[in-house]
Amino acid sequence: MLRLQVFVVAVVLLIGLTGYGQDPQRSMKGYELYSWKVKGRWHYSILAGTNRAKTYDEITSRSAERIGIEALEAELKKILRGEEVFWMGDAPAGAKRGLADQATSLKHPSRKRIERVRAICDKLGIKLKLA
Repeated sequence: MLRLQVFVVAVVLLIGLTGYGQDPQRSMKGYELYSWKVKGRWHYSILAGTNRAKTYDEITSRSAERIGIEALEAELKKILRGEEVFWMGDAPAGAKRGLADQATSLKHPSRKRIERVRAICDKLGIKLKLA
């Protein structure tokens, strides 16, 4: 009976140690941060960087959209230390706007808000770059 208990504990420890110290997969191209203002509130989206231009639908989709600085901070906390986030000042060249996106103007917020986000990134070990 004692041998069985020792065996079970050893197996559990072995399984637990196999994942220890492994990093989650890093982004190959960093991340892209977009921001826009609607009715006085800032909206953000963070998308994985790729070689292709994002569309307005991708950038402003409900699944990617985070409203307010607290929601943005929660999303930034999911990014690994050392990653780069490129804060885009406008939509990618050639991005087509849908009918619902005609009023959406992607832009950087005030310097004060940028510095607040930069401080959050610094605390999290994320490299924030304005693009």
